[in-house]
Amino acid sequence: MAVIHCVGSSGRGVYLGRRAMVDDIDWKSRIGNYTYDQALADLGHPNVIGESSEGRIAEWVLERSPAVSFGIGLGTGTIGGHSSTGVGVGTTVSPPPSGEYLRLRFDREDKLAEWTRVKY
Repeated sequence: MAVIHCVGSSGRGVYLGRRAMVDDIDWKSRIGNYTYDQALADLGHPNVIGESSEGRIAEWVLERSPAVSFGIGLGTGTIGGHSSTGVGVGTTVSPPPSGEYLRLRFDREDKLAEWTRVKY
């Protein structure tokens, strides 16, 4: 059974710095010898982590998509000889995980087995 934990996120500046660092790394050459502890030292704690009998999968935010939207509505109505007009304003906040993530899969010995970038 897999266990997944979500961890709170930091400021946008952290994501931009992390993305620039990730772009410069040859992840393919790290498969089999890069450890989870090294990833923690390089990238900080992951935003999402899952564990199973095969090892663990960790994801770090590279770029977060905007999570807030704003809308305005205008409506009119007529009943009998009466009419009215209304205006509505609202905001919504979407939950994570929209954005781009670095996903690293580590084997049972905590060595990098696979890497990919994912967009939600």
